[in-house]
Amino acid sequence: MDDQGDDWGDTLAGFDIGDLNADQRRTLSTDLADAGILHAFIGPELQGPASESELIEHLVAQARRGGRRRAPAQPGSPPGVGRRALRQPWGVVPPEAVGLPISARWRRFIAYLLEAMAFGSVAAVIQVYSVGGGQLFAVGIGWFSSIVLVALFGASLGMMVFRMRIVSLDAPDRVAPGWGVAVVRYLVAWWPEVILIVLDVFMDLRDLRWLSSVMQIWLVICFLPIILDPARRGLHDRVAGTVVIDLPRRAGG
Repeated sequence: MDDQGDDWGDTLAGFDIGDLNADQRRTLSTDLADAGILHAFIGPELQGPASESELIEHLVAQARRGGRRRAPAQPGSPPGVGRRALRQPWGVVPPEAVGLPISARWRRFIAYLLEAMAFGSVAAVIQVYSVGGGQLFAVGIGWFSSIVLVALFGASLGMMVFRMRIVSLDAPDRVAPGWGVAVVRYLVAWWPEVILIVLDVFMDLRDLRWLSSVMQIWLVICFLPIILDPARRGLHDRVAGTVVIDLPRRAGG
């Protein structure tokens, strides 16, 4: 049953919850409140904004399954915010990201491509004089840009050029997401490369060609969701609870 809710500023939709017991309804109500979704129980029906139908149906299904353990809230964050991003179905924009200037897909791609070309060019020059030096530079600058700069300033070098910033959904007003988020985000995206670097110390690279193939496949799995997801989040963004936004233009820009 649909109805027009002028007070809520959205079309209301009805969801059948007649099979939920009192405890399940309380859990569902808490989850909806945590997600910032206005709702009401009217007999065997839940009424909520039609624009949030997919997320509401997902939460109702979770309540039916029951026995779900709640992730602990992060210090200084609203209750239920943060790791809830992992529980949301694909294709749903997290409530904390609604209204944020999410970066376009092409901007993220160009920022990454620019960074990779710049780092690769310098590493190639160094490698002419020192093979080990070129590899060490490539690894070091990658860690510096993807972990240190992200942790301290909220952006890699390529993102800085295009005035983009990585925002933690736990604390969207913070300038930088911090070390924990930066490390998790990097490891999810580049774990095959980290393993390759570690094993390279003990093994011949020719024996690790299979791991290079795994790395290429994983990069597709990790970054392809940026193209498909309306919030433009890769798998690393989803696990770390982040989203990439555009910064306002400078005055006179």
